Amino acid sequence: MIVYSKISVTLLLIFAIIATYLSVKNLLHWKKIEIDTAKARVFLDKSFLHTNFKFNIAVVGLVFIHFTLIEYVHLTGVPLQGLFNVIYFSSFIASMLALVLLSYIWYKLLNTK
Repeated sequence: MIVYSKISVTLLLIFAIIATYLSVKNLLHWKKIEIDTAKARVFLDKSFLHTNFKFNIAVVGLVFIHFTLIEYVHLTGVPLQGLFNVIYFSSFIASMLALVLLSYIWYKLLNTK
């Protein structure tokens, strides 16, 4: 299980770096773009809002699962084992991946020419 936790922490760091990079790029483009242009791009791309909502719900749900397991450990004192340990690490990795994908769809929207 130690190997799994090392791999998950490494993936989390990689995803966090990617999400941070995309978020900074998005912020820089957001400052330069006209608000009417951004609105038009959002509503011209029908799948954008649907995808955006799906990733938001995924992030919230996965973080909820992750922190529920943390609170379970704190309240009961029973360490996570087996499948619960895998769910604990996987939920956080999946939520970070969803954040990367969310940042990427915004990046595509803001960098359309």
